[in-house]
Amino acid sequence: MKIKRFLDKDSRSAMARVRAEMGGDAVILSSKNVNGQVELVAAMDFDEKALDDRLQESYGTVASDVATSSLNRASQVAHSFDSQSIDPKVTRGAEQSPTLTDLQRELGNLRGMLESELAQLSWKDMADRPSVRAALYNRLAKLGLSRAICGAITDKLPAKGDLESHWKKALGMLARRLNVMGDRMLNDGGIVALVGSTGVGKTTTIAKLAARFVMRHGTKQVALITTDCYRIGGQEQLETFANYLGIPMIVATDGPELKAALDQLSSRKMVLIDTAGMSQRDVRLYEQFSTLKSVGYDIDAYVVLSATAQQGSLNEVVQVFGKQALTGAMITKVDESSSLGAVLDVVVKNDLELGYVSTGQKVPEDIMPARVEYLITKAVELMEMEAQFAENKQNNNRATRPVAV
Repeated sequence: MKIKRFLDKDSRSAMARVRAEMGGDAVILSSKNVNGQVELVAAMDFDEKALDDRLQESYGTVASDVATSSLNRASQVAHSFDSQSIDPKVTRGAEQSPTLTDLQRELGNLRGMLESELAQLSWKDMADRPSVRAALYNRLAKLGLSRAICGAITDKLPAKGDLESHWKKALGMLARRLNVMGDRMLNDGGIVALVGSTGVGKTTTIAKLAARFVMRHGTKQVALITTDCYRIGGQEQLETFANYLGIPMIVATDGPELKAALDQLSSRKMVLIDTAGMSQRDVRLYEQFSTLKSVGYDIDAYVVLSATAQQGSLNEVVQVFGKQALTGAMITKVDESSSLGAVLDVVVKNDLELGYVSTGQKVPEDIMPARVEYLITKAVELMEMEAQFAENKQNNNRATRPVAV
């Protein structure tokens, strides 16, 4: 093997010289800029297999790894090839071999070349290699989290390290920012109102909570109120649930009626209030909320957030009521969602305590107290399912793509 350096004004000129002097079979070992010119290091008669066999015979597997690895990786063990540090026991009996002497010299040259190459490593080479922090940020974004949350988590972790280890730490950090209340509501009772935009599942959630409370405390301890005078069939749906459970249900369309209903039901351990759902940009949504606060009773208002909604819409809903005026939040439609990141992001950013999570339409089965472990595991599971779905779709598209003949 013969190694030679070529210095010229640009890469094209240097390559032309390599071709002219060493032929088309020459191998380029390195390329770098030197004082505004391009330096190429090329080799001819480069038989990788023969070199590998010779190195295995004379120096062992470490030298073979270096000779066949990339330049950056080879630098880690290049010092072991200094001809002055070769074990005499290895070279005894082969000192008169011109081939071995040439090989020692060439390996010494290779060491110098590698050190020089690493010293000249440009910022662009480094920029082309994404850090662990960047990879972690991308993975958190795939959960559905906002840039703010992704950045806040990744900034607290080092840019170097193992991605999977960082991933576990990041999920732990996200988990610690989730605040859950456990099963306190169904144990202690109170006056609870569910508020939120239309179609998020407030009425069904009310029915589930009422059924669970009846199972624990009996029919004499719970009652329902609805303030929904807008949605066709809304009152009838809740009345059907109430009749099935054997508990009272009262319609209250304004503040005085709501106060009268609460006075009537004051002996009940829990009163659940179903409010009308409408667009988060409809002023009547906040008017209902104001009514709840004007009747003189201590009413815990929980905003109901659908896991299928977009992050912007979820933020708007919370802003309508104001996070300080809300007791907490409940998450619905987890079974219909392809991601939990958006709803978890809103809960974290607004520091909302999570009450219950609805996972289906069955009453009372499909509801559970919010648990951090479940939410994080489910979020990761949905992310992985989406990635697999996208991959399968891409593979199917390739399989059905027409082939030109």
